[in-house]
Amino acid sequence: MKPLTILLSAALGLSALASAQATPPATDGNWTLTALTDAQGTTAPTGTDIPTLTVQGEQISGSAGCNTFTTSGALTGQTFRFGPLATTRKLCAPEQNALETRVLNVLGQARVYARIGDTLLLTSGTSKAVFKMVGRTGGAVEQNKTQNGLQGNWTLTGAQSEEPLTVMFGADGRVNGNTGCNLFMGDYRVVDAGLTFGALGMTRRACADEAMSKQEQTFMQDLSEVTGYAVDGGALKLTTKSGKVLELTRSAN
Repeated sequence: MKPLTILLSAALGLSALASAQATPPATDGNWTLTALTDAQGTTAPTGTDIPTLTVQGEQISGSAGCNTFTTSGALTGQTFRFGPLATTRKLCAPEQNALETRVLNVLGQARVYARIGDTLLLTSGTSKAVFKMVGRTGGAVEQNKTQNGLQGNWTLTGAQSEEPLTVMFGADGRVNGNTGCNLFMGDYRVVDAGLTFGALGMTRRACADEAMSKQEQTFMQDLSEVTGYAVDGGALKLTTKSGKVLELTRSAN
């Protein structure tokens, strides 16, 4: 029997067991890598820079151990595919670079998932990544302690492009989104009513026209200057240091 067939059977078996235990086969949540298997063998990451994965619907972000990444995903039945991965470009230690390359390759190749309890398996049939859910108490994911209302997906109002300009705030302090042309990712920090973004990494796709390119530049510049926020139900206002206000609405996904 081929390795892919064996792993597919294992994944389906895990899914059946998960159903028997009344555990929904969902990928949403915050996950930490516990084991990685590829052509180089199996490793169990340790230390303070363990790779992570955050999934909210089709929005995916995380850390490969040194750099952060963002992408979109497609979940159909037991199949789970990542879109192109956009990463930041920090200089990393050699051992971090080695692990990061392996992690991103395995995630990019993943085609099948299985979840049992707090464990998530992503596999291509020849490689696999095993994650453990974090932030659970009494069988439910803990809410962000700050309870600031930011977590979730937001769409900028008044954007002049077919692709919406979006920002997704994760409960782990990570942020990613779409400029209407490229994807971006990074970190954010909230203190009382203050909000600031860290350095934001971006993909490097050429925009369709000059207007979209200028809109992207303005959007990213505005985000870099944000100093405050206000949430009112499904509306979010981001205020920059110059007093400019960005208005966003909460998205369904």
